[in-house]
Amino acid sequence: MAVDMSFLVADQDYYAPSDLLDPGPRYSAGPMPDGWRSREAGLWTHWAPAATGLADTGWKVHVASSLANAQSVLPVVAAVCAELDVPFKHLAGRRTFLLLHGKHGARVQAGKFCALYPPTERCARQVLERLAAELSGISGPYVLTDRRFADSECVSYRYGAFRSRTRVDAEGHRIATMIDPDGAEIDDDRAPRFQLPPGISDPFRVEDTGPAAPAAKGAVVLRGHTFEKVLQHSNAGGAYRFRAADGEPAFVKEARSYNGYTEDGADATSRLQAEYLTLRAIYPRRPGLCPRPVELFRHWEHSYLITEWVAGDSLYHWMVRNNPALHTPPTAAAFADYHRRCLALLDQLDQQLRQLHELGFVFVDLSPNNVLVDDADRPRLIDFEAVQPIAAVRRIMGTPGYQHPEPRAAAERDPRELDRYGLAALALLLLFPVHETVDRHPPALVHLRADLAEFAPVPDQLWQRATRYHADAEDSALPSPQQIRDDTPGALRWLADRTADALEAMARPDDRLAVYPSTPMGYQTDTRAVAAGTAGVLHALHRAGRACDPAIVRRLRDESLAAAGNSAPGLLFGSSGIACVLAELGEGEAAGTLLDTAAGHPLNAGSATLLDTAAGHPLNAGSATLGGGAAGTALGLLIHHRRTGEQRWLELADRLLRQVPDGEQLTARLSPRTPSGLAGGRTGVALALYYLHRLTGEPEPFERGMRLLRDELAYAEPLTGTGLRFTPSPTDPRVMPYLYVGSAGYASVLSRYLAHRPDADFDAAELPAAEALERCLRSCSVRFTAFAGLFPGLAGLAVTLAGVGARLGRPELVEQARVTARGLFRYAIPRTDGVCWLGEPGQRLSADLWSGSAGILLALRQLTDPTPGPLDLLDDTALAPAG
Repeated sequence: MAVDMSFLVADQDYYAPSDLLDPGPRYSAGPMPDGWRSREAGLWTHWAPAATGLADTGWKVHVASSLANAQSVLPVVAAVCAELDVPFKHLAGRRTFLLLHGKHGARVQAGKFCALYPPTERCARQVLERLAAELSGISGPYVLTDRRFADSECVSYRYGAFRSRTRVDAEGHRIATMIDPDGAEIDDDRAPRFQLPPGISDPFRVEDTGPAAPAAKGAVVLRGHTFEKVLQHSNAGGAYRFRAADGEPAFVKEARSYNGYTEDGADATSRLQAEYLTLRAIYPRRPGLCPRPVELFRHWEHSYLITEWVAGDSLYHWMVRNNPALHTPPTAAAFADYHRRCLALLDQLDQQLRQLHELGFVFVDLSPNNVLVDDADRPRLIDFEAVQPIAAVRRIMGTPGYQHPEPRAAAERDPRELDRYGLAALALLLLFPVHETVDRHPPALVHLRADLAEFAPVPDQLWQRATRYHADAEDSALPSPQQIRDDTPGALRWLADRTADALEAMARPDDRLAVYPSTPMGYQTDTRAVAAGTAGVLHALHRAGRACDPAIVRRLRDESLAAAGNSAPGLLFGSSGIACVLAELGEGEAAGTLLDTAAGHPLNAGSATLLDTAAGHPLNAGSATLGGGAAGTALGLLIHHRRTGEQRWLELADRLLRQVPDGEQLTARLSPRTPSGLAGGRTGVALALYYLHRLTGEPEPFERGMRLLRDELAYAEPLTGTGLRFTPSPTDPRVMPYLYVGSAGYASVLSRYLAHRPDADFDAAELPAAEALERCLRSCSVRFTAFAGLFPGLAGLAVTLAGVGARLGRPELVEQARVTARGLFRYAIPRTDGVCWLGEPGQRLSADLWSGSAGILLALRQLTDPTPGPLDLLDDTALAPAG
């Protein structure tokens, strides 16, 4: 999974927004006139005359700078702003500059050192002309969202919002908006390209130059090489596949000027030059040890390196494709063959690293994406950006989980130790990637080996190579693997109790951002919602029999009521789920208010709404999903109907689901990111329809839900083999077994339909419903997943097997669920206050329900306690008809 590195810089234990980062040495704007005021806000320092306010929208002016020139450029900008009374902001300090302009920074923000807010178009022109003149000859990175002014190489502009204004989408994300010339609110699209809203023309355009110029027709050709495909974009530049004049493929790497910095202040251009020289030094002496360098050149303001094309798949994808642990059913013979191939592959990599060391170089950043493996299992090292002479290692670059824990100390002792550690981490990857857990709790390896040994023993040589840098001691903080197998229910209950202990200890009642530590998804959406916020944690604690702090409940109630109109309405990401938790905790009146607001939520600006004349407000018709839209809203209404007995909630849910369209109209109202699955696809809508049928007795919702489940099979992988998994979207080729999207979510819903009517089947489908369920259950039986969490990991597979087993009277599935749940111990991170868990995408601890501790706790309680809770969507009795 792609990692947003900005959430990893402010705290070593928990995800945290980059706004909390200490900016380091601060930039000084110089003396400002009397009446000007400054304030610090996150990454930025803001300046404005006391009597001057910001317009809603207008022409923003950006000034870009290199790292070296930033402090010198700022007083020039400040002086112009002071003279013209223009409010502005600038990056607060060196660390914030490096974050926004770093190799892993967001491309839409990079280049913006200063942002100016001239009140009128006339003033904007004055500012542009003055800055272009006074900063003539000064260069900075190109701002991808902007257009450069005249021939300046550091002054640019775009039209957009001055004041922060947002709307919410169905998954809880805040979408920036602005007011258009007609006074309507529209999206302020901040894609990495220059664009103007309808009705706005560019009054400052001089000529078409640079990336903002209209693209020339025909193929893109660089140095006789024709562009074929984008492989990757990053803040440092791009990676592309081109084709040479002789028809051979070529790899092209781009470095954007004054961008893509590393902590030592080196930008992407300087690193690309160093990489080219390194390849030139290595290739003639050991052809094949590195990609053959072809040419380094500049085009416009950027640098490009052309090398030979190295065929193969990344080592990570090779592992995913070949590791029997990730497939069902794994066999001892398959493991034996895989282990043999792993050892051969590691031997080859070890030999290549030894050759590199003999030449006087160290690779430094040995990671799964820097190794390609061809069809004959021959590995090749690629991406020599971090390679340096052994005698002069100055730049430390690495990948989380594969970088030595003390890289600078290791580099001073013996830089080759960096590569040896990386090779051991690659060996662990081949067994199974638990790097982040092992870094925090090395005895997790004891549980990993025991879990793998249930299928086949791991050869001692391979195990030693994978664990040479970690103590392979018995885990005294957790039950031993044998104790877990001797009493699995007892071990799972113990794990649930210790998880609840740590979850209680994580509470931060006075934290302004989140009561409980969340994930990047939570901070980017809603830290109150069920999926990644307070409501989900409180629900899990309540389900586990723990008392919920009344102050935290009151805060959840008050903040949710205040934000209801600007929150997503659905069950996982919005107000309906929060309402269900509040009602569960005794706040029934607030729950009813939230549900009324959710039912009338227009969701997306400009989407169609339908007036509910009986209730007097428009029904939510912008999104159909369970996570954030109509299905989740309806399910919340049904839960509240069961709790209160009030008929109006049932009637409102009925009308809401009747307005959800079918066919392609429905596709347009599913998640734009993952239109497949329980959270964002037809499966979630089918779940709401199932419970509507159960509570009304009407046959139409049942029949319609079955049609949706049939249509969802369009996302299934080719119907061959024994398992059945699902792709998240038409553009995402991965196949998933998980709860939020994949086999588990599909099986949990389809099994409800078949348990209620065993003879139910799909109309005009190649695959019968009963067989589709069996194939999904086979995929759910996989016992090794990247994450432990409820929605994207192993816990969700375990509760799905247990739920289907109980629903269909199949005790073998319940037993299989417990066996699967034993694997959770290899992800557990014990601390003095309990057991913690890493949240998605796997680098920091989290309390959330979606992927972190609360979801693990909820799963463990469902596996060990047959009494369901009122929001346990995987338990039939949560919404069963009365009596």
